[in-house]
Amino acid sequence: MKICVPVVVVLALAATLSSCVAEPEAERVWPTVFETPDVVYSVEPVSDLVDDEWVQAAQASALGYHLALNLGDFSIEQFTATREPATAEDQYLGWRSKYTSTDDGLAPPQYSGPRVLLPLSVEMTGENTATVRFCNATTEDEIYTPEILADGREISVRLVRVDSRILEVLTVPSAIKCDATGAGVGVYDPQFEPLEPMEAADAPPPYEDLWYTP
Repeated sequence: MKICVPVVVVLALAATLSSCVAEPEAERVWPTVFETPDVVYSVEPVSDLVDDEWVQAAQASALGYHLALNLGDFSIEQFTATREPATAEDQYLGWRSKYTSTDDGLAPPQYSGPRVLLPLSVEMTGENTATVRFCNATTEDEIYTPEILADGREISVRLVRVDSRILEVLTVPSAIKCDATGAGVGVYDPQFEPLEPMEAADAPPPYEDLWYTP
């Protein structure tokens, strides 16, 4: 005797099975796209070195690091594309170790504007390498009086040209005093959303293989 299975039962079963299958998660793409905010200056930058390509590269690297700090996200292109991979890894791991999965319940630090840096000199150290010296007057409270600007400290940014890009290799602070009068002082527009306390596993790294796994 022939036994026929009602089609409606088969269709119902198929619909039930399909509804139980989880949709795959969207694959994260590196680097993350983030639109750089404008900077509104209360003190316009004044420097004879502003158009130098090595100075511009060093400033782009400093800005990329600051943006990553403010987002708690080091996967953004402004960070990954302006420094060597080993430098990006070291800077990210240093930040993650200090400011995530902490016991104090505090969010990572954020800043209302870029670092206050006055370019002092560019020294070519090789055919494709250079060191840019800045006077750094950046403060934690971001209050900049003429006296504070005049009491900066030198930093050196070592750079290397790789194909068409100039990348940060290392930033070296010093205790050498300098005058940063002429450095730009500004704030981001729009401002960043406040960060919450972060776990290490929630901090996007510059490269996928650096994700923290407990």
